[in-house]
Amino acid sequence: MPMLQTQDDAIPPLAPTYDWIDLDDLDSEPLKAGAEWWRAARGSRPFPAREDLKPRQIRGLLPYMSLLKVIDGGADFEHRIVGDVMVQGFNVRLQHRRFSELAHDSPKFIERCFEIFRKVVTSGQPLAWRAVEDGETAPLVFEQAEVVLLPLGREKVDHVLGFYCHASGAR
Repeated sequence: MPMLQTQDDAIPPLAPTYDWIDLDDLDSEPLKAGAEWWRAARGSRPFPAREDLKPRQIRGLLPYMSLLKVIDGGADFEHRIVGDVMVQGFNVRLQHRRFSELAHDSPKFIERCFEIFRKVVTSGQPLAWRAVEDGETAPLVFEQAEVVLLPLGREKVDHVLGFYCHASGAR
């Protein structure tokens, strides 16, 4: 993924921006592979079930992956599996924590997360984007990220599978 480079540290950080992209426009190889797994696993269904996700099938993608359980139709989300790339990208413990709990530390960032994850739940469609973060709304150690969120469930979305890649220096 191309990284923004600045020559002057005095340049203020960019406000958070999101460029929504199609799954076919992903740049990061782990995200492309995650999207391909999802497409193959769903077959003719709208999305694969949580039970279709077998970690050994995507062993090389596990560091880039997160799995969130949908609580009460999207009223909250709980991190069930958090890969090393996500662990390295955030300065907070995520494993087995809900968005509502994390909102105390980063309310603006979690508010955005709620909105995006709920869209995946209500639409049953994947979402992918590239982001430039400002570092002001969350304890992030990256400036740029590429993300894909993929719905999982039987009749309705009950989990969201995410794959993340980030770039740039530590803040």
